[in-house]
Amino acid sequence: MRVPLSVSASVVLDGSGNGQVQLGPQLAGTSWTPENGGVVVTPVSLTVVSSVKLYNGAPQDQNFIGGSYTGDNNAFSVSVPDMFPGAVLTAVWKGGNPGARATLTITGTQNIPGPAGAV
Repeated sequence: MRVPLSVSASVVLDGSGNGQVQLGPQLAGTSWTPENGGVVVTPVSLTVVSSVKLYNGAPQDQNFIGGSYTGDNNAFSVSVPDMFPGAVLTAVWKGGNPGARATLTITGTQNIPGPAGAV
């Protein structure tokens, strides 16, 4: 059964304004089809703006799929193959407001086991 997906993960940025979160399906038999992402950092700083990089998997160059120099507030399309348990999207913030909360939100479709007509 296909249902809307909207999941978020947050981290408090460290003393250097850096942080990382991961999101991915965890229940056996489920899969995600991510379509959009958004990032926000609160509170907003008047002196620093974080950058953010998004990875399909571990934060390694070969897994890089997008990023923004405005990691404090931005939205983007996510184009990755269907994700199954064990797969993750990783967001890495750099140079943000130390102590602020950075959040990644992913939306799209989640496929869960069960009959097509189940509620």
